[in-house]
Amino acid sequence: MHLRDLINFMRKSVLVTGATGTIGRDVAKRLSEKGVAVRAGVRDQAKARKQFGSNIALAPFDFENEQTFSGALEGVEKVFLLPPLLPNQLEVTNVFVDAAKHAGVRHIAKLSAIGVDDETRPTAIKWHGANEQHIRESGVAFTFLRPNSFMQNFFTYFPPRNGAIYLPWGTGTASFVDTRDIASVAAKVLTSDGHEGKIYTLTGPATLGIAEVARILSEMTGREFKYVDVPEAAARDGMLQAGVPPWQVDLVMELHAVNKQNRWSAVTSDIEKVTGTPPTDFAQFARDHADKFRTS
Repeated sequence: MHLRDLINFMRKSVLVTGATGTIGRDVAKRLSEKGVAVRAGVRDQAKARKQFGSNIALAPFDFENEQTFSGALEGVEKVFLLPPLLPNQLEVTNVFVDAAKHAGVRHIAKLSAIGVDDETRPTAIKWHGANEQHIRESGVAFTFLRPNSFMQNFFTYFPPRNGAIYLPWGTGTASFVDTRDIASVAAKVLTSDGHEGKIYTLTGPATLGIAEVARILSEMTGREFKYVDVPEAAARDGMLQAGVPPWQVDLVMELHAVNKQNRWSAVTSDIEKVTGTPPTDFAQFARDHADKFRTS
């Protein structure tokens, strides 16, 4: 391959941050399936190699180590930006955006969050809003993906215990979205034209309360689940006793409070608009992951 061809090939690379997580992993795999030269930015090379095999290039990358940015970004044309869960998330993410601009990145697809435009926003959503603004001001082309609460949270962040889902949501509802659909949107955005400057609010096809989630899980798995509405103080104490850092507990409790108020219950058609496929409903999600719930 001539040097010019090699450079052109490298310029078509897409860097995926958060590549070993639930969403980043699927984004990297979908891009690879589309024939894109994917570079997964990872801290744990061994873990990543087990997930990806030899199909996806790995680059040492850590949001808390600026020295890793230049190598991960070298020759990269586009970036899937998945902010890290850190108390200094906004600071490190903004520094990374500056590095991406300096490296010549032409398009950033940022995983943001629903509710960024709300007048009153939880801290985590404020961070996303400020990072969106920093990207706008950078002059780099962008697409903002604003998903609602993930269906996968029901087996990652708040899985059932002994057949019960414990959450301080009252009768609150949300239009839960499957992370696989988020990944499909991201892959489409990063491999086709016309998404620059666009904002997509990503939701599932229906608004559900936690009692309804429990009912669907029961039907799809053949195991009985119930919803236990936990007092907010008890939910906070439970997380602290489980060793969750106080700053993270504060973030989560703010998000729970918003959901208890039904503020993120709207349903959009953005997933189908981008991918041509309707979003996954909760019953299908439960069927696909039934084994995880049968053992919880």
